Amino acid sequence: MSFPKFAFAADPRALDDLREAPTEIRDLALLALQDLVHGEQRGQRLDARNGWDLSDCRKLYVDAKVDWRIVYQERPAPSSAEHKREIFLIAMRPRAGFEAYNTAFHRLGRTRTTSTPRAVAARARSPRNVPTRTTPSSASQQRILPTVTTAGPALHPQKGASR
Repeated sequence: MSFPKFAFAADPRALDDLREAPTEIRDLALLALQDLVHGEQRGQRLDARNGWDLSDCRKLYVDAKVDWRIVYQERPAPSSAEHKREIFLIAMRPRAGFEAYNTAFHRLGRTRTTSTPRAVAARARSPRNVPTRTTPSSASQQRILPTVTTAGPALHPQKGASR
């Protein structure tokens, strides 16, 4: 019999997740948590995607079909604990619709950031598609329409049309 390598703590709502899970899934999750606490297995590190930062968390597949996930943190244990580190269960939810990750994100009280490089690039405008505008001088009240070019084959003076 091995001794625990980590202390164990859980968000109370994660314990509700365990209680509400199907019996087979709950049994598998409890075995997986036991292996985590004993240091016999370790989940895959999560990352930050689309403004959802869970990079300090790990995931563990519960069942063979990988339909259920455990999301947890390995973190320092309280100073009064016997162990130096603890496994903190955040969520145990189905995979469908990223439910496990969304639940963990909200239980940690985090807000979504939109300053990821991908979000910044999505908000940027391409300089090629910005129409050029000319402002009429105050002396002439003529209206000058913006110049808009259509995308078509560009002609190269020596090579002809390019793709």
